[in-house]
Parts: sequence; C-alpha cells; structure tokens
Amino acid sequence: MIKFHGRFLHLSRAFVATLLSLAFAAPALAQTYTAIDVPGYPYTHAFGMNDFGSIVGDCDFADGYVSAYVLRGGNFTIIDAPGAVATTAWDINNLGVIVGDYYGEDYLFHGFLYVDGKLTTVDFPGAVHTSAQGIDDFGRIVGIFIDDTDTWRGFILVGDKFRAIEAPNAEFTTAVGITGPDIVGDMEINGVSSGYVLRKGRFTPIAYPGANFTTANRINYSGEIVGTWAEDPDAVVGHAYLLTQRGFTSIDFPHATLTTGRDVNDQGDIVGSFRDEAGYVHGYLRVPRKPGRR
Repeated sequence: MIKFHGRFLHLSRAFVATLLSLAFAAPALAQTYTAIDVPGYPYTHAFGMNDFGSIVGDCDFADGYVSAYVLRGGNFTIIDAPGAVATTAWDINNLGVIVGDYYGEDYLFHGFLYVDGKLTTVDFPGAVHTSAQGIDDFGRIVGIFIDDTDTWRGFILVGDKFRAIEAPNAEFTTAVGITGPDIVGDMEINGVSSGYVLRKGRFTPIAYPGANFTTANRINYSGEIVGTWAEDPDAVVGHAYLLTQRGFTSIDFPHATLTTGRDVNDQGDIVGSFRDEAGYVHGYLRVPRKPGRR
C-alpha cells in the first residue's frame, strides 16, 4: 500500500544493494526522475532527503513487516528498531541525524532518533502513540501524537522540552516538517482537510486549487513547500505538488498511477513515492535542471 500522507495511521504499511534508476526527461519542466528501489522488496517509499542527497524511507513486502533504510552514495543501510515489526524513517538532516517511528511489541507507535547507529525512543509525554516526522539542522524535531481520546496533535521537541501544536478549531493537527522558523503539516477544520504552514504563530492553510485533499509535508529555506493533493481523501489517484512564489506545480512520476510528494531540499530536489501500473510502489527522486547544473 502506498503511504498517501503523513498521518501515521497509514504507516503500517540488504545492507548492500543497488539503486535502480529510470531517467525520464520532461522538456516543459526540464527535470529528471529516478526510481528508488531497495532490491528484493516490492514496495519502497522515499520520505526524506537532506542537501547532500541522502534519502530515507522504508521498504516492505506488504505483509506487515517494514524496515527503514537510509541511502547514501548509492548504498542502502537497513534500520530496524529492536523488537519492532515495522520501522519507518521519515526525515534526515544535514548532519545525518534520522527521525522516524516504529511499531513495537507493545502494539504502540513510538518515535525515534537515530544518531551514529544508535536508536533512541522519542515519546510525547502521556501519549498513546508518537511519530517523529521531521528534524532540522538545529536538532528540533516535529511530529504527531495521539492521546487517549484518539485526538491527533502535532508537537515540537526542542532539547528535552515538548510543546503541542494544534491549529485553532481543528479536529486534528499534524506537524511533519520544520525548516528555520517554519513548520508545515496537515489539519482538518469543519471536515475539510488541508495543509498548513505555521509561521510566527499563525497557521496559513494550503489547499491545491480544486482539490478536496491536500497535505503539506516539507518546506525548504526558500519557502518552497512540497506535498500531495487529490480530488478527495479516498481517491485512488493522487499527485505531488511543489508550491513556490510562482504558485502550484503538479508533479507526476512518468506513467505512474499515483504520486506523492514528501520532501524538498534547498537545491529544489524532491523525493516521494509512486505506484506503477502493476500496483508496485517505488520511491523516486526528482531533480530540476538548472543553469550550470548537470
């Protein structure tokens, strides 16, 4: 199953491997696409990327057992939390620090921080479930927690201090990306789901034109936002988008039946996942061609 957006209800979706690449040119937008597959796994998702090209995500056989991975220099490293049946890496910063979540032996989701091969659990105090979704270069972590009333909220962790993030009048709020002073995530108000950017204490909704479902997953230092949009939350066809000062650009991996947008770095490179015509899921890297860049 493709992981359509950042709410970790949908998470329950080797060391040396080969990157399988398929390059496609889109002359109108001057870009190249590369498919990302962990060999031996029919399903690979790409969720996060830093400015040095390291990519994180997960891979699975659709049987409930999921492993996280980090891709550096064409080499995959598998990450499994001890005792977990599912481990997902959601983001990586420029220091190589990874955040994610795992589904433990207690049948609960827990966030984690992964530094130099050591995995540390990150749980919002008093929460039933926690997912660490994004990390910046200062080590600030954003994520999602669910309390005992089944209410979804975002959080930010600075040092050892947690703070909840909740949009006014929202039925749920998530926090999945952080860069500088800006946080992005999703919210639902009066039954309408949209993305948002939180800047200087103000929530600004993000909705793709004509869509009834929009997520905002990451933001870079240029203020460019990447996410996913669809005609409705249950649609079988979805698309990635990039939002810049010029407006929205819809993104589809060539010949894919569904495409998601998960991260954008400061070079404008984008990672996400796509479903092919046979129903298999792959990660992808989209690189824009710019003057002086090969």
